[in-house]
Parts: sequence; C-alpha cells; structure tokens
Amino acid sequence: MARSLRQRGFERFIHLAVSRPWQVLLAFVLLAAGGMALASRLEFRGSFVELLPQGAREVQDLTRVSEKAGGDGYLVILAKGDTPERLEAYAAELQKRLEALPEVRYVEHRYDVDFFRRHGLLLLPAEKLAELRKDLEARVRYERQQANPFYIDLGATPPPPDFEEISKKHAPNAPMKEYLANADGSEVYLMIKPSGTAGDLDFARRFVELAMGTGRTLAAERYPSVKLEATGNFQNRIEEDAVMRGDLARAGMLSALIAVGLILLATRRLAALAVVGMPVMVGVVLTFAVAQLAIGHLNVVTGFLVAILIGLGIEYGVHLCMRYWEERQKLSARDAIAAAVRGTFSGALTSAVTNAAAFFVLLLAQFQAFNQFGFLAGMGVLLAVLAAYALGPSLLAIAERLRPARRDAAPAPAGAAQAPAAEPKPEREWKRWPTPIIVTIALSVVAFAVFSVVISPRLGFETDMRKLKGDSPASRLDDHVTEQLGQPLNPAIFLVEDVKEAAQVEDVIAEVKRRNGADSVFLRTASLNDLVPSDLKRREAEISGIRELFSGLPPSAEEDPRLQDFQRMLEAKPYGLDSLPAEVRRRFEATDGKGTFLLLFPSVSNYDTEDLRRWAAQIDQVVEGVKARGIDMAVLDSNRIAARIFALVRGDGPLILWSAAGVVFFVILLSLRSFKRALLVTGPLFLGMTCLAGGMYLFDVQLNFINAVVLPNLLAIAVDNSVHLFHRYEEEGPGSLGKVVRHTGLAAVVATLSNAAGYGALLVANHQGLRSIGQIALLGVVCTFLGTTVFFPAMLALLERWGGRKAAPVGEGAVVRSLELGVSGASDEASGERKSA
Repeated sequence: MARSLRQRGFERFIHLAVSRPWQVLLAFVLLAAGGMALASRLEFRGSFVELLPQGAREVQDLTRVSEKAGGDGYLVILAKGDTPERLEAYAAELQKRLEALPEVRYVEHRYDVDFFRRHGLLLLPAEKLAELRKDLEARVRYERQQANPFYIDLGATPPPPDFEEISKKHAPNAPMKEYLANADGSEVYLMIKPSGTAGDLDFARRFVELAMGTGRTLAAERYPSVKLEATGNFQNRIEEDAVMRGDLARAGMLSALIAVGLILLATRRLAALAVVGMPVMVGVVLTFAVAQLAIGHLNVVTGFLVAILIGLGIEYGVHLCMRYWEERQKLSARDAIAAAVRGTFSGALTSAVTNAAAFFVLLLAQFQAFNQFGFLAGMGVLLAVLAAYALGPSLLAIAERLRPARRDAAPAPAGAAQAPAAEPKPEREWKRWPTPIIVTIALSVVAFAVFSVVISPRLGFETDMRKLKGDSPASRLDDHVTEQLGQPLNPAIFLVEDVKEAAQVEDVIAEVKRRNGADSVFLRTASLNDLVPSDLKRREAEISGIRELFSGLPPSAEEDPRLQDFQRMLEAKPYGLDSLPAEVRRRFEATDGKGTFLLLFPSVSNYDTEDLRRWAAQIDQVVEGVKARGIDMAVLDSNRIAARIFALVRGDGPLILWSAAGVVFFVILLSLRSFKRALLVTGPLFLGMTCLAGGMYLFDVQLNFINAVVLPNLLAIAVDNSVHLFHRYEEEGPGSLGKVVRHTGLAAVVATLSNAAGYGALLVANHQGLRSIGQIALLGVVCTFLGTTVFFPAMLALLERWGGRKAAPVGEGAVVRSLELGVSGASDEASGERKSA
C-alpha cells in the first residue's frame, strides 16, 4: 500500500514537472528572490573572537574590559619623510587635532619624562636607595679627603665611582621615552586610542579614515614632505577583513567558472548549465537565508561555504542530467525524465543525507565555528539535493521544449496497424581488463594506505599564527614598530578595582613567573603602582640620610652637574595619583572612572601556538591565584583567545572525526539494510581517507585550526561516489561494471572534480588559513577518489571473477546475493559460470 502511494506520488510529481515546468520555475524564482533578500543582510565577521561562544569567559572578559578601556587596541600612525625636528612638530600638532575629535579618547606620543626624573628617588625601591646612599657616602668621603690639604693619598685604595658613574648606576629610568620615535628620529609614532572597538568594522573603517584623513590634511597644509602609514589592531583588522572578503569572492567566482567548464566538458550541452546551475544557486541562496535567520553573520570558517556548496550541489544535477541524456537515446522525454529521477534519486538522497549527517556531527563540537559550519553545510546539502530534484526535471522539460534532444515518434492513428517494434540496439560489449592489472590497481591503493599509516606519526599541527593570518602591509609595519619601540603594541590588560588590588595582582604575577622559571613567558608589568611612590617612611629615611651627606661638601664638588641633579631629586616632594601627568594616568584608568588597568607584556612573539599555550596557561595561573585572594579581575587578551581556540580544536578533532565516520557508516547501513553491503561501500572510503596522511606528508601540508573542519566533511563528500556506483551496479546486475564505470563512473569523476573545484578555488586566497583549506581538501578529494572510484570498482570486478558470479536480470536482487556470495564464498551453482567485467 505504502509503495503504491509512493508510486502515485512519483507519477504526479513527474506529471507536474513535465506539464507545467514554467510554473515550477516561477515558484522557485520567487522563493530564491525571498531568500536573496534575507541573505543580503548577512554580515561577515572575520575576528577570531567570533569563533568562540558569547558565553565563553574569554569573550565575556574581552567585552567587559573593552567597555572600560574604550576599545581593544590602538591605531598607530607612523610619520616619516622629513627632518626629526619637523616630524616632532608635525606629531605635536597632529596630536592636538586628533584629540579634538569625538571618536578619539587620547593620543600617546609625548610624555612628561622630566616629571619622573625629578621624582626619580621617590620611585626607587628602598633597597636600591640604601645602595645609592652607600655609594654616595664613599664618594663624599673621598671628595672631603681630596679637599683636605693634610690628606696624603698613597694610591693603595682605588677611588670610588664619581657622581656621574653613580648617576648612571642608580638613576631610575623613566617608565617611557619622551617621544615615541625610532633611534635616529626619522620616524615618529602616534598611538591613538579610539572610543570604539576593532570588532565593529563599520566604526573601525570610519575611525581609520578620519584619523588618516586628518593627518594627510595637516601634512598637505604645512608639512608636504611627511608620509603616513598605519598599523595597530584597527588597521590590521581592516586589512585582514578586506583580504578575506576578496579571497572568498574570488574563490566563489573561480569555483563557479570551473564548475561551468566541467559541466560543459562532461555533457557538451548548454542546457546542462541551467539544469545543474540553477538548483545550485537556489540551494546556496536558501542556505544563506537560513544563516541570516539562525545566526545573523558569517565568520572566518563559514565564510567559504559558497565555494564548497557550489562544488557539492553540482553533483546531484550532474548525475540527474547525465542519466537523463543517456536514457533519452531510447526513451521519450517524459519517460527519460522519469527513468533519470527514478534511477538517481535514491543514490542522491543517500549521499545527501550522509553528507548532511557528517556535517551535523560538527554540532557536537565545543568550538562555535565548527557548530555553525556543520549546521549551515548540512542544511546546504539538503537544500541542494531538494532543489536539484524539485527543479531539475522541470528544467529538463523546458530544455526539451526549446531544443529537443531528439524527436519522439508520433502516436499511431486509432485503428492503424502497429508497426513492428524496432530491434533494440544491442548493448556495447565492454572490454575486459586483465585480472593482473585490476589486482595491481587495488594493491597499489592498499600499499599507499599502509605507507600513510606508517608515516602518520610524523605529521604536525601548524603552530605559527602568522602563517595562518598571512602577510599584509599593516602586519609588517606592526613588527617594525614593535622592534623600534622594544615592546609589543598590544599587551594583556587586567582590569581590577583599584591600585591596591593591582599591587596584589603584580605579586601573583611575580609568583607565577618564579614558579615557571626559565619556562616563564612574562616580560614585565606596568601599572599606576609603578608611577606613584609607596613605602614612603623607608624611602624618606634613606633620602634624609643622603641629604645629610651633601651638607658641607667642598665648593668644587658642588659644581658637578650630576651632583646638582641629585640635589634636585632630593628636593622633590611625595605626590599622589592626581599629580601624575594626564598622558600617563589615562592609560591606566577606566573610562567611567571605576577601575584601573594593569598591563602584562609577553617575552615571546605569541605567533607560535606552543608559546600561545604557555602564555594562556600562565595567565590562567594568575587568574586562579588572584581569585584565591578574593579579587574580581577580568582579562583582555587576543592571544589568550587564540590559545583557547587551539585547545578547543585539538579537543574536538578526534571526537568529531570518529563520530563522522560512525555516522556515515550508520546512514549507509540504514540505506542499504545490510551490514556487508554497507561495509562494502564505506570500506573503500575509509581506505581513501587513510591515504590522506601520505598525501599530506608528500606535499608538506599540515593541519591547523581552520582547515581541520574539512576532515569530517571529506568522509561525507567522498562516499557519494561509492553510493552512486553501487546503486547503478545493483540496478544493472553483475557483468555490468564496464557500463557502470562508463556512465555513472564518468558522472562521479565530474562530481569529484566539481567538489575539488569548490575547495581548490581557495588556493588563490591570499589568506594563508583559507589557502590551507584548499590544500588539504584537494588532497583529501584525490585520496578518497582513489578509494571510492578506483579501488571500489576494482574490488567489485575481483569479487565477480573470484566469486563466480553471473549476470542476472535487473530487479531480481541478483546483485545483492552475488555481492554477499563474494564476501562469504561462492555457491556451487555460480562457480562454473563467469562473466567478464
């Protein structure tokens, strides 16, 4: 009964597709238009922060600290091309103009270093003050001895250091240079703190354009030789977003062009472009409409779905139209459409469900980017197969009306004698390949798989973040400015309530640094505590002792300029936070006045993920230590977020890959309803996946947190070929391998090439992370092709020959029985009859 209902539903569907194709096309055009209206509102967010769940502690801390800090980094403007004196004058004037803009909180360029020199003794630790007093006592004693006319120096004791040497030894360094510039003054730097964040790209673009425009206007008015360049978090973010947008657009276009070429090459029919291409376009548009409704944006991982869905979606239309034109040689248009749909839909649906299931496995990942990619890719595959079979038959019917593939015979008049049926054209005899060649092909694939297993422990995981982000003018300039200033431009920022808590956090950082010893990645800290004197009683005691030393010095010593500097320092009075220069204080104060910042500078580059792991682990130790003291602290640090991403990917990888393999096998098992047949179809797939390790080793391709998402997807993508080959072989019967490989195998090759085009188009990307997706996906497609489309037919041929199978009529289940015999042993009846493949 159920089968009868399905049959009637199928007939109604074919009737609608053939009789009203234009109405069906119009309905899909309207549906696609609505989907495009939704998809057009999608935005792209290339920040790595978008890859983590909004509830992650790292993301919450970033949001909280960014609101307090008024942004998450700086825009750094480099000015050059004029004399050092004119560059300083230009920077001073530009600083005033920029700070007058509402989008700018403040600009760092010049610091009141003389303030800290005058108060230098108050900032020295009491222990160093004691050492200074001892050195000064020795020098003062020496000066008095030299001034005494009755003193005879026998030269037995070397003279103590003079005042200049003592000054160099003990005078505290200012916490910053007077100007932000390179050593010879040929470059000056302005670090601009905006009122917004780099994650808000609209604000970032407006802000950078406004700041650079202000600088160029000033240069054009009074400093025509000055040239400007920009770097820092904001400029890096803008350039990376532009690179990725351009890469994704080029990859999508290239993927579409390659797909068009493949379709025309395989079918040699212009109509195939519409039959295959339009459903793919509908599927992609509807997928991104779903993305807008469910997520609202794309990220660095989901952004390349266009290229991939084009490659995946083409497959279903290719199998449908190539089967149609095969059947059209001997059937009417309507019957050919029915035969094509009936012959390919089961395999297409099985492969699509398998694909989608493997993608949906990514929903198990903790990594949010994998979740979103899995959901959208799975939906995309299902929408692609539905669009191909809901719209494809109508497009074939329209193509027949516009340009028939061949003229159908006119129906005979009523009562006329029926003409004798023409003899059916005999099936082509396919050349039988020698068994040794087939055995060699099969063993070659197995041997390469064994090689892959042996070398797999040598494969690495890409740990250099710079290689993933790629090169850009802003990143190169960032490295240059960092080298000139001697410190990173974006340290980790700790938010605490006040300077007392900041002091406790500094104690915890020092303890963590001691605990890790040589493995520590902490360079130094900076906070308001470094700029305001503390422990004044001990300091005053030492400074009073130094004052007494200078009383009664001979006139010759008092004329020493270094001594005069010491005397000015001795006259300095203690001060508090309110007395600090504003350009220094504001760097550590929250915008709302509630809270203070502590900066932690790393001693490593943080491009290598091993350094990132150590950095994040030691910051976590600090967080735990601070929490144990009852302090509520938040951390803003992009490197910590990157380390968190790496940890999630490493943790999710094995689970996702094994789960995908299990889901693929389970779906095939449900479809074929036989464990042996499911193993027969998926075994070559897993064999091909094993070969991937060998391909990665030979071509020096490494996994990273961006391209790892491809691995589970390769299982689903590649199994399609096995499914389609098996369904056609089951339909045709033993002895039909030549025909199956010639027709369905050719379609599988085209589908494989289209999948490769979808991923391979990413090879043109400038962003190294996106390019690595194309590299590993191409290797995976080729390796799985060896298993599913080379090894699988060879295995079927050998099972036929060694299992003693004979051809059987279509539909009698002979293929199923013969395959099971091939696995378990041939029967006596079949052993004497062999059919060449």
